[in-house]
Amino acid sequence: MIPKKPQAIINQVSEELNLPKTLVDDVISFYYKEIRKNLSSLEHPKVNLIGLGDFTILKKSVDRLTNRYISLSKTYENSNFTAYHNKKVAESKLERLAHARKNIEEFAELKKKFRDGRKTGKHLEE
Repeated sequence: MIPKKPQAIINQVSEELNLPKTLVDDVISFYYKEIRKNLSSLEHPKVNLIGLGDFTILKKSVDRLTNRYISLSKTYENSNFTAYHNKKVAESKLERLAHARKNIEEFAELKKKFRDGRKTGKHLEE
């Protein structure tokens, strides 16, 4: 896949579909804004993008980042406003990472249950 600049894609799509460039630009901008939000929020353990593939959160990456933010939050002192702010940001990221870890474990459990069900011929509802 040859990367293209967004303006080239907008011009090409607007010409092919006979739509105004502003409408195509708004749709593409909204779509990629939502993609970035879903990828960075760590809400979903797996995000499937048509034409681009699956993006999954790796457990080892979450563990590594968790350890990093734990060590960062320990180094910050509450002596001034900047340090306090940095500590709170690190703590909020730790909460998001803990939530992502929980989602990954639930997803892995569901996946395992599905695989076991396929082996035994039982359905997930049972």
